[in-house]
Amino acid sequence: MLTLKKLEDLGIDPKEGLTRCMNNEIFFFKMISMAISNEYFETLGKALEENDMDTAFEAAHALKGVIGNLALAPIYDPLTEMTELLRARKSADYVSMYRPIKEIRDQLLTLSQD
Repeated sequence: MLTLKKLEDLGIDPKEGLTRCMNNEIFFFKMISMAISNEYFETLGKALEENDMDTAFEAAHALKGVIGNLALAPIYDPLTEMTELLRARKSADYVSMYRPIKEIRDQLLTLSQD
């Protein structure tokens, strides 16, 4: 089950996210569940594996906005870095960069389904 404490354990500051959700904890958790279920996570992972930088940029950019609005920093910060590298078309090991993003996302998915 998703709780404020479990968010803190993942390095997320729930106070900031709650503030953005009118301090409504139920709404905040619902928005997190919707955000981490976003199909762009799969799109991004596949695009990175296929070296499709245009699709990867679009997916990363879209996710950055959604995740940023909820103050999910452990996902947002590396996603922001990835987005800017993709925007500049810089060479990087994007698959490795995506791994910790996916791990935290997967943990949140598991918690939100309990």
